[in-house]
Amino acid sequence: MPMKTLHVLNGDATAHAFVGAGLPGDVAIWREMLSEGPLLVAPRTDDELWTLRRNWLTTAFGTKFQGEQPDYTIYVVREFEKICRYTDYDEVVFWFEHDLFCQINLVFLLACFDRVDLGQTVLRQVSVDRIEGVADFKGYGQLTGTQLAALYPQAETLTTHELMLATRVWSAYAASDKAALTALLTTNVGRLCHLPAALTAHLARLTVASNGLSLIQQQLLRLIQASPKTPRQVVSEWLSHDRIYGLGDWSLENYLTELAEQGIIEERDGLLVSTATQQA
Repeated sequence: MPMKTLHVLNGDATAHAFVGAGLPGDVAIWREMLSEGPLLVAPRTDDELWTLRRNWLTTAFGTKFQGEQPDYTIYVVREFEKICRYTDYDEVVFWFEHDLFCQINLVFLLACFDRVDLGQTVLRQVSVDRIEGVADFKGYGQLTGTQLAALYPQAETLTTHELMLATRVWSAYAASDKAALTALLTTNVGRLCHLPAALTAHLARLTVASNGLSLIQQQLLRLIQASPKTPRQVVSEWLSHDRIYGLGDWSLENYLTELAEQGIIEERDGLLVSTATQQA
């Protein structure tokens, strides 16, 4: 009997390319962005977390979120429920990248599996931070189906060590416990080799500088101080340099809104300019 596989993909961009990979198995698409916004360390039920997240996404992104993902239950919860039917499969393969965005989503899912009896189901991951022949690799959405298929033989089997570690990381991350996150940087991460860099980046963005700005706010301000730009240009330039946070357009636009609300930047004739006297 052929092996039954569930591929858990890290977003729709990967899913589009994955169609051409020709790999057997079913697909679940993870669409949440747990690296951003409020979390619950130990929700009483999954529904409690989904309600919190749905409300935050609607508040934070408004019509953008509602327009692109009109039904959170279908786009997020139903896909999670597919993943929860792991006993239907011989293996569950997680396709998540090296950046903070992907690593925290992966940690959440692995922490969920740490609470259940896997039976005969094997968990594996395809998690890379570079692809030979692909300049400036940032994500699976850049790849062709053929390139994705070539990564599948590299899938690593995850053990109880990685699942237990994921539970510790998720608890510390959801609680914004800097001390616990810092301690985890010296922990044996097993096959979750991209976690230390991702957590280091997260700790860096939690630190507020003497000017009252976070690391990402400072980076955005620096781009604007270099020369006036449209909001789209600022976002594009920041994204072109980032390889660790994995933030999307919406999140960066919110950072710009925060800077504007603080009176640090303003828009003049369609261009963002700095009004700040402090240096970023």
